[in-house]
Amino acid sequence: MLSTHQAMHRRVQQDKKEVSHIIAGELHKLLHDAANIAGMTYRCKLTGHILPCINSKDIRLAWMQDGSEENMQRLAWMFYYYGTEIHRMGRSTLSHGEWVEQKVMTLLNVSYVHLRELPIGQRTCVHQLYSKKFNDFRTNIFRKNGSFTHRSMINVEQPKQTSLFNKNFKRGKSVFFVTLDVRDKTEWRKVSWPQA
Repeated sequence: MLSTHQAMHRRVQQDKKEVSHIIAGELHKLLHDAANIAGMTYRCKLTGHILPCINSKDIRLAWMQDGSEENMQRLAWMFYYYGTEIHRMGRSTLSHGEWVEQKVMTLLNVSYVHLRELPIGQRTCVHQLYSKKFNDFRTNIFRKNGSFTHRSMINVEQPKQTSLFNKNFKRGKSVFFVTLDVRDKTEWRKVSWPQA
């Protein structure tokens, strides 16, 4: 009995690893396309040339090198708007996460048995894994270290500075919060894509 349980657990872990690999590949494609559309660039450390961002490492370099408001808007659009809203209008009626979930289900030739019993607002295990992977990508790109030349930051959540924003503010899908100096709590501002 125990060996059957262990074998099933091993199989689940293998499937999870395969799903994670598929999701990571699709997220790399998403970030490449978004960086291309937004015109995101970085300066090559070796040649000094301005190059287009083609992967998450390049996007990180672009953020580390350029803390301007324009670059913050590009990043906000890439991480908080492109995969949800633009993907729905362009490729399909699904968000990128929903589209990747369908792709995973098709590739693995599986389906959910009790999906109708899932509470409203509850995400499936594949979509939860997609969200975790996407958040890991974003966290890694925005990771702070000693080589930063700016103090810029972008947030989807409203900063906890009560005197700057309405407490009951309902954020639109294209509204984000940026600061050019995270040390000064009064520097946070609302921005939107495209700039209205």
